Amino acid sequence: MNTLDIVLLNGLCYVSGILTGLGLCFKYKKHLLLKTNSQEQLSKLMDTLTHEMTIPMNNQTITSNGPPRAEPIIASAPPLDSLKEVIIRTQ
Repeated sequence: MNTLDIVLLNGLCYVSGILTGLGLCFKYKKHLLLKTNSQEQLSKLMDTLTHEMTIPMNNQTITSNGPPRAEPIIASAPPLDSLKEVIIRTQ
């Protein structure tokens, strides 16, 4: 394979991927897009979604203070006196 073949194959794969993505979007656009007929339907849907987001998962309590505090993570390294010099020789 020469360079032209590789470039053409790459371009063909790129275009086919874009077209496949667009085709899937058009095929499933009814499922991907949210359609509501009234403001009441939209507010009901929003209430349902926000209620689902505020339900605690795995019996955890949600507070406005953020995540629970844990012990701080402190970076550590071996002491300088335990470090040894490594010499790599090549011939």
